[in-house]
Amino acid sequence: MAADTPAAERIARVVVVVATVWFAFTAVWGMFGIPGGGHLGAGGAGNLMAAEQLLRWKILYPAYGWYATSAPSKVDYICHHPFGEAYVSAFFLWIFGHHDFIVHLPAVVMSIAIPPLLYGIARDAQGPIMGAIAASSYAVVPIAVGFSNFVNLENVCIFGSLLFFWGHSRHLATRRSRYMLASLAGVVLACSGDWAGYLLIAPTLAWGLVRAFVLPPWSTPPLRLEAYARWWAFSVALAVGTLCLWVALFAHAGRIADWLEAADIRRSGNELPVRDVLESRKYWIDFSFTPVAIFLGKLAAPIGLARVVALRKDEETYAPSVLFGALVQYLGFKEGADVHIFWPHYFAEYFALAMPQLVGTLAWLAGMVARPLGPSRARAVMGIAGLVLGLAPVVLMAPDAARSLWIWRRTGGRYDDNGMAIRSDIDLITVLQEVVVPRTRRGSSIDVHPAVDWYWHHSWKWEGPNATTSSPAVGSSAVSTHPFWIGRASGLTASEQRKVAASAPVQAYGDTWVVDQRFAAAPLQAYAVQEREPGPLQWLLSNATEPVRTVGTAPDSWLTWELRTHLGQPADPPSAQPVTLDQMRIAYNVAMERGDQAAASAWFSRIMPQLNRDVETTFTGGVRLVGVRLIGGVEPRVEAWFECTAPMSDAGFDVRAHVEERNKLSLVGADATDRDVGAGMLLPTKLWRPTFLYSTTRVLNHRIGRERFSGMWGSRDGVAAPRRVDGKLDTTLVEVP
Repeated sequence: MAADTPAAERIARVVVVVATVWFAFTAVWGMFGIPGGGHLGAGGAGNLMAAEQLLRWKILYPAYGWYATSAPSKVDYICHHPFGEAYVSAFFLWIFGHHDFIVHLPAVVMSIAIPPLLYGIARDAQGPIMGAIAASSYAVVPIAVGFSNFVNLENVCIFGSLLFFWGHSRHLATRRSRYMLASLAGVVLACSGDWAGYLLIAPTLAWGLVRAFVLPPWSTPPLRLEAYARWWAFSVALAVGTLCLWVALFAHAGRIADWLEAADIRRSGNELPVRDVLESRKYWIDFSFTPVAIFLGKLAAPIGLARVVALRKDEETYAPSVLFGALVQYLGFKEGADVHIFWPHYFAEYFALAMPQLVGTLAWLAGMVARPLGPSRARAVMGIAGLVLGLAPVVLMAPDAARSLWIWRRTGGRYDDNGMAIRSDIDLITVLQEVVVPRTRRGSSIDVHPAVDWYWHHSWKWEGPNATTSSPAVGSSAVSTHPFWIGRASGLTASEQRKVAASAPVQAYGDTWVVDQRFAAAPLQAYAVQEREPGPLQWLLSNATEPVRTVGTAPDSWLTWELRTHLGQPADPPSAQPVTLDQMRIAYNVAMERGDQAAASAWFSRIMPQLNRDVETTFTGGVRLVGVRLIGGVEPRVEAWFECTAPMSDAGFDVRAHVEERNKLSLVGADATDRDVGAGMLLPTKLWRPTFLYSTTRVLNHRIGRERFSGMWGSRDGVAAPRRVDGKLDTTLVEVP
């Protein structure tokens, strides 16, 4: 099959359509959902809120001071990066307004265009097969898949630089002015996205200077010098002009020192050996790219440089140019790369541009070997070799790209977060959206308990300022401006829960406690938050990794009885028959409270068959693990069920995850990071009652490989924590393949 036959063109088009549709799916998947914690949620929301300041106050600067009643001062201006990302976001906000999907929409639009741009770039240089290889190669890099809906500096720069390359390639091929304008637009976008944008295109522009004005005309492919020089001059002028613009704006705001200080912080640690630095990020890098892409990217680097020297075409400079920018960005700012797993995103762009160079070279060598068979057969060998060598890595990487997508979105783009506990916060934000927001005026302040860890994704949903306070201010004359207090039950100590419940009209929604501070203290009311799996359309658009939650509008008698009983408030036992497993647990506790052993035994016999009893463990300190329950779906969880056998101190059941073995069908190795899965209890163990049953839930956030989730008790008050009576350290709750 010849590389330029109609059949090859059809195959290439099919491949690029599949790659584009797949990548569009990764970008659109869940984009209408509530922004949660992590880079993809909170990070994107923070970027959009900074951009909102441009529209709200008619200023040129993204800024902090969100939802303040006066315009941000210069000290609030965010002058660390060029403002292109903020300007792009402001454009979409101006059109659509403040909606959850806007947190992702600018990135979605740019990401959908990336595979076709890559196809066009490589097609012009090497033909349709290589174009398809470029497009599909990008679409299976896990870091590109995971951050395809992230409104950040990287996506703006990647889209802008690819637009620059594509427009230039088309301009070289057709000499049409509209393609030059597209290339110039790419310069503006790339150089407005981040400082790295200048690095991504600088080597190509440097080569353009050498080609047009240094090398003799006969040493390079034929060139229309006048049009080429015009493109080059305009490109350099725009790059220099945008740089002057950003520096001038920074200077006008008096933030040059702040800009340089931020750069120094990002560079901290650069004195360490590169080998040691890369080794410390090994698992992040392997998961983000797969070893196949890393190996091929290294192999392609010298070949790309050799092609520039041998062929002396502008198109051959694109991959080395991006590699230069990616290396400077990644190796030059150690602190930034240590904090942000998405820092090496530019290497995905390099990989996509380098693959046609690598595969094209190998296919050419195969054709040379086949020359004795005749020209037509040699061309067929080249075409087949190109398809096989180019698409084989894509096929190998595709399963891990698909596996990684859920992990990226489930963790908000944090992956293992260096072992830190990961929480989406969408359970709390749902209550905020459904209960508190409809009862307040936008711009109102809200009081927040410190354990809520109020961050950008909360502010995006609330659209108002917040104040941190450990307890509600019921009855204060100032609560008209900040009527609500919100907290997390799992972040409150036993004494705090008693104090808040006794002094305020608490409405409990699972782990979220809400207090309307305009009303006097009243007995606690608990509301059920029902969860169900999303339907197909909900799964695609809004609930990719979160269950559909419905907040109850009337108090739930089962949950109200349980909380009031433990907090010392009068409680009427539920009169209805239990339906859910958790209601059966509470029915068991009601029976034990009454001393009705027969009823308690009946409920116990109905509950236990629904648990895995193989993990049953007896601990010191008055507690016994009676079983666990694995819950599947879009948010896999494990419930640990305990029987309290004696009064307990304040302890937490700490669950950790460790990948025991790599997935044999995956290219990605076993992540050695021991990860915290969380330890919060809705009811502190100091409030637990002997003979009662309790359950606690942990979200699994399963990584690739056989992952073991184990738990052990930890002290929260300095008193010795419960330990296994058999002396073993922890208890395996579940292993997920």
